[in-house]
Amino acid sequence: MTALSRRTALMIGLSAAAAVGMPHVARAATRRLRFGVASVPGSTTHRYAATFARAAAELSGGSVVVDVYPNAQLGDELQMLKAVGDGSLDVTAMTPGPASRHSKEVGLCELPYLFDSVASARLAFDQQLGRHCADLLQAKGFLTLSWGESGLRHFTANKPIRNPADLKGLKLRVPHSEPIRQTFQAMGASVESFSFAQLPEALRIGRFEAQENPINIIVSAGLNRFQSHLSLTGHIYTPLLVLFSPDVMDELSPAQQAALRKAGEAGSAASRDYAEASQRSDMSKLVAAGMTVIEDIDRRALREAAAAAIETLSAEFGTEALRRMRGLVA
Repeated sequence: MTALSRRTALMIGLSAAAAVGMPHVARAATRRLRFGVASVPGSTTHRYAATFARAAAELSGGSVVVDVYPNAQLGDELQMLKAVGDGSLDVTAMTPGPASRHSKEVGLCELPYLFDSVASARLAFDQQLGRHCADLLQAKGFLTLSWGESGLRHFTANKPIRNPADLKGLKLRVPHSEPIRQTFQAMGASVESFSFAQLPEALRIGRFEAQENPINIIVSAGLNRFQSHLSLTGHIYTPLLVLFSPDVMDELSPAQQAALRKAGEAGSAASRDYAEASQRSDMSKLVAAGMTVIEDIDRRALREAAAAAIETLSAEFGTEALRRMRGLVA
C-alpha cells in the first residue's frame, strides 16, 4: 500500500470510528508512543503533551501509553520533525516555523499581526486555516493531530521595546521562522534564527540582546535571569502544531486512532487554557522577580512597520500565498 493510500485509509477509518462511537479497546495490544517536545516543563507545549498522554491512556482503555520527552531530549524541533517524517518518532509539537521547511506556506501562520485577537486565531486554526495547513503537510507525509497554543509573543531585552526604532541594530534571537526573521530584519534588527534549547546560555554570554516568546515560555525557561524588561507587544500569535507519523498511526486500531484524536482535543484545550492563565499569573511572577513590564507600546507603528515587510515576504512566499493566508483568517 502506498503512503498516500495509507493516509487515505486512515482518514476513512477515523471517520468510521467517529460515526459509530469509540468501542471498548481494553483488549487491544498495548502500544507505547514517544512524544518529543523542545520546551521545558511549565510551558504550554509540555502542558499539551502531558494532558494528551493522560487522555490517551484513559480513552484507549490503557492500550496506548504515551511517554513525554521534554526539553529537547530527543533533539531540537527540526531534528524531531525529521524523525516524525521518517517514522522513528511518533509525535511532536512545535511552532509552524520548522514545519515550513516542508511546506513553506505553513510558516505564514506566524505573520505579525495576522489576527485581530486570540479568539479569532483559535477559531481560524480550528476551522479553515487549520484544515488548509493540515492538507499542505499531509501532502508532505505528516499527519496533523490537532492545533494547540503557544501564545502571544512579546519581546524581552535589557531595555524597553516600544516601537520599531527600538529594534534597530539590536541582536535579536528568533525561532526558525522566515516570516518572523524577515519582518524584524526589515525593521532594522540584527536577526538570527537559533535553537531554543541553547537560548538561555546564548543570552547569558551576550550573543543576543533580545528575544521574543510567549510569557509562559519566558518564565518556564527562566529567560528573565538574563533580561530586565518585558515589552508587551503581542506581535504574533503562535499556535502549536502537533504532528503524528502517518505510518505509526496506520499501525493502530481504529479505536486507538479515535482515542488519540480525542486526546488531541484535550491537549489543545489544556494548552489554550494554560496560555491564557499564564498571561496573567506568570507576568506577576516576572514582576515579583524584578522584571520591568512595559505596556505603553506604539502598536500602530509596529503594525505599519510589519506591513512594510510584506513586499519582502511576497518575494519569498509569493503574493498568492500571502493573499490566501489572509483570506483563510477572515
